[in-house]
Amino acid sequence: MLIKACHHHGFTVSDLERSVEFYRDVLGLELIRVSERSNLPSYDHLLGFEDVKLKVALLRIPASDFLLELFEYVNPPNIMRELNNNFVGASHVAFEVGDLDGIYDAICAAGYSSIAPPIDIVRDGRPVARGIYALDPDGISIEMFQAYEDVVKD
Repeated sequence: MLIKACHHHGFTVSDLERSVEFYRDVLGLELIRVSERSNLPSYDHLLGFEDVKLKVALLRIPASDFLLELFEYVNPPNIMRELNNNFVGASHVAFEVGDLDGIYDAICAAGYSSIAPPIDIVRDGRPVARGIYALDPDGISIEMFQAYEDVVKD
């Protein structure tokens, strides 16, 4: 029994439209579709709730197979909780970028933030990348990194 592939990564968000704007307009992911899911007993069974109603967006990194799925629960309603990277079960997605400082500036200009400004990631005494953990509209950590050889070329 082998896993064949990773199909998508998903986040539950509080406001689907606001999150789509962040991932599409700020980060540049391509919106594939937005849909609603309700009156589907298989979803009730799969997710462990009764009368599940969801808003769902599927986005893709252009020219790639990577899919990001965003869920907004309508029923049962979303429950906000404190987010912290060291919580068991915490999740993030990591994007390799070609211009970390440029995307950091775009994130800040759009009114979002990161845990800290870009920094060189040093392992075994040598820089290997530059990185940040950006925060999406719900405060979900999104890792962004630029391979160091790309930083040197710039």
